[in-house]
Amino acid sequence: MAPEEYPATPKKVFFFDIDNCLYPASAKVHQRMADLIHDYFEKHLDLSREEAVELHTKYYQKYGLAIGGLMRHHDVDPLHFNSQVDDALPLGNLIQPRIEINRLLQDIDRSKVKLWLFTNAYVNHGRRVVKLLGIDHMFDGITYCDYTTLPFVSKPQEEMFAKAMMEAGAHDMEDCYFVGK
Repeated sequence: MAPEEYPATPKKVFFFDIDNCLYPASAKVHQRMADLIHDYFEKHLDLSREEAVELHTKYYQKYGLAIGGLMRHHDVDPLHFNSQVDDALPLGNLIQPRIEINRLLQDIDRSKVKLWLFTNAYVNHGRRVVKLLGIDHMFDGITYCDYTTLPFVSKPQEEMFAKAMMEAGAHDMEDCYFVGK
């Protein structure tokens, strides 16, 4: 379906980046995830830690996510990677509800604004995070990096932002606001 065939939203859309935005960077989720990614590279690509860190950095810079490079160059099953990395994160030990975020979201006039989640992770991670934060019921939807769909798109690719707009029902970038770190 072409974007013009989707009904336009009469509301502004606030896209909330999940990671290091809805919870603080001090939770160290990103660092724990990087450690698990390095572990995965070491184990499944038979690399030293130093080589794993270098390759992860290269893929992150080139594709926006390590999984982008793993899928393109190593025929890695993205859902296996996800189970060993994102789904393996002990989020319950790292993320706690934040009263100030809860209040902020409750104070938004939902008759004028649509709230939408936006993540470069697979859907499981996004849902786990907002559930742990106790704010999962406050959003109209989620745009995530779909590891099962080719071509693989992720932030910062323009296609990922176009996907988010289409899924949220927005057609004009002037109606979109991105809340991130």
